[in-house]
Amino acid sequence: MKKVLFISSTSDIETGSYRIWVNDLNQYFQECNIPSAISYGIPDSVSECDIIICGKSDAAAAVAVKSAFPSKKVGVINLSSDRKGLPIDFVIVGSPEEMVSLSHYENVFLYPLIERMYQSPDDYKRHEDSSLLRIGFHGHYPHLNKFCPHLDRALEDLEKEYDIELLIITTNTSFEWRVGRPNIKNIVTKRWDVNTVKEDLLSCDVGIVPNITNLSLQDLNLGTSVDMGLYNTDHIIRMKNKSNAGRCFVFHQLGIPVVADLTPSNFHIMGDPSCGFLALNRDSWRKALTKLTDSKVRQEIADNAKREFDRLYSPHEWAQRLYKNILEI
Repeated sequence: MKKVLFISSTSDIETGSYRIWVNDLNQYFQECNIPSAISYGIPDSVSECDIIICGKSDAAAAVAVKSAFPSKKVGVINLSSDRKGLPIDFVIVGSPEEMVSLSHYENVFLYPLIERMYQSPDDYKRHEDSSLLRIGFHGHYPHLNKFCPHLDRALEDLEKEYDIELLIITTNTSFEWRVGRPNIKNIVTKRWDVNTVKEDLLSCDVGIVPNITNLSLQDLNLGTSVDMGLYNTDHIIRMKNKSNAGRCFVFHQLGIPVVADLTPSNFHIMGDPSCGFLALNRDSWRKALTKLTDSKVRQEIADNAKREFDRLYSPHEWAQRLYKNILEI
């Protein structure tokens, strides 16, 4: 078997790119009997390894290793799409959206954001009737401005009929949320902490995953054209090139039903309406959240999504596929 070495400048388990694509992936390789190890810097033993996978912030290390050992297969995780022309053999990405944006590299391989810390079957939500509906968001705080202009209004509509609480779990709890903050009574903010995040998420009844910016013809001053197939009913959305379904995956793994936006990666599971709800405008967010006020509906949706997640996202199958792709370069 060819030996894999991860090189990372961080060992911070709270850094998502390290946690998923270095720490977790290394363990999955080992469980697949693929020789694999992690080094925090370029070790002397690099000469004994065949495949070198460098962390998100370690492109310089990848270039150095490739220069010193031209025959080795060297790649970088989650590389910025504006880094072009690096003398590396492959890039590892987390979504088809990101894969397309890095297609100027010859070999771009997908390894989805499968979080090992949420894989235990013991950590699975069982939904019960409650007088309060707790709606959960987790992720980087700049995503919160994506509540605007529709999700915030939908939550305000929902509060008129149901008792709701919005739980925000993010790494920066001191941010000033100015754009997209709904005018509702109960908003709780907790710091994302590897020791408590699972318990915090399991306290939620519903997960919400806003990501895209929903634009309008009026805002952009765009016209219409029958000849070009451009109509005033078109969706116009903007998203980061690194958009992915990772935040949805966490909810799927924990048995929490999800309402998410039209980010393409979300469709792999949630394109089936029995596995969750996709939303874009105020009405679609409101209707989906209203349906999930029923605990029986929540449980059914969560169970369906979990089955699909397990079928489509076996971490060992994806790890073996990635290893095979790199060997075939």
